[in-house]
Amino acid sequence: MVKKWLFSNLIGVIITTVVLLTTLGLIISLISKTETFTRPDNVQLRTGPGRQYRSTASLKRGTKLIIMDKQNGWWHVRRSDNEKTGWVASWVANSVSLKRATALSEATIVLDPGHGGTDTGALSKNGKYKEKTYTLRTARLVRSALTPSGARVLMTRDSDNIVPLLKIPLVGEKYKADAQISFHFDSSTVSASGISQFYYHKNGQNLAQALSDSLNNMPLTNRGVDTAPYIVLKDTTQPAVLLENGFINNNKDLRYIRKTSYQKKIAKNVVAGLTTYFTKNTEMK
Repeated sequence: MVKKWLFSNLIGVIITTVVLLTTLGLIISLISKTETFTRPDNVQLRTGPGRQYRSTASLKRGTKLIIMDKQNGWWHVRRSDNEKTGWVASWVANSVSLKRATALSEATIVLDPGHGGTDTGALSKNGKYKEKTYTLRTARLVRSALTPSGARVLMTRDSDNIVPLLKIPLVGEKYKADAQISFHFDSSTVSASGISQFYYHKNGQNLAQALSDSLNNMPLTNRGVDTAPYIVLKDTTQPAVLLENGFINNNKDLRYIRKTSYQKKIAKNVVAGLTTYFTKNTEMK
């Protein structure tokens, strides 16, 4: 009896099922959409999920947005005032500390404190001071100095642990970093002093130069920009730079390297260099 009824009403059953599934899909879709309001001024609405995409509008504080999709920290949104769609950096749109977003605010920056754990890195002449200690301290200070900008900052390590060398470039690749900066302190078998900046791929050259220019006021001589096939530079498609911030086995350099004031000066100058770099290379409305 049931089979007979189903066959005789097959079209009706199919239509009813399709209507129910469509309705359920719409309900799920509506539930998954979230409303939010931009917190700072000057939030950029872009054509894609990244600061390299064209900006179509600058959103004022309090602009109501409907979040339709999420990708790598970016929200695909629809404006409630004019129904236009685009992408915004979630950490910018949702920032409670920013008053006005800047080009640097949208950047994703990976900080890589060289060495760590059983890998001490270079040592001072007396073997007492380890490179890994000062790379981490410096990177943490750079992160703190970047906080007011609203930029998204990631660390390859934030404690005294070792990160396999081949895994370091993967962080920038995963998060589509706009800049990856590795911090190191040099060592030499001959007498040498000063700071240097290295890149490998062409897309890292302008970043290296911007950071080098900002570091010209350091108390140690700036030896300038050069290329080097370091794995952390070579094995990433993102703009990447390695900073050598002094020779740890040179007692003159070491006196600076150990000072918090020197590390803070590096941090301040790195932020200045990043600000210049992103201001020049980011379209803003």
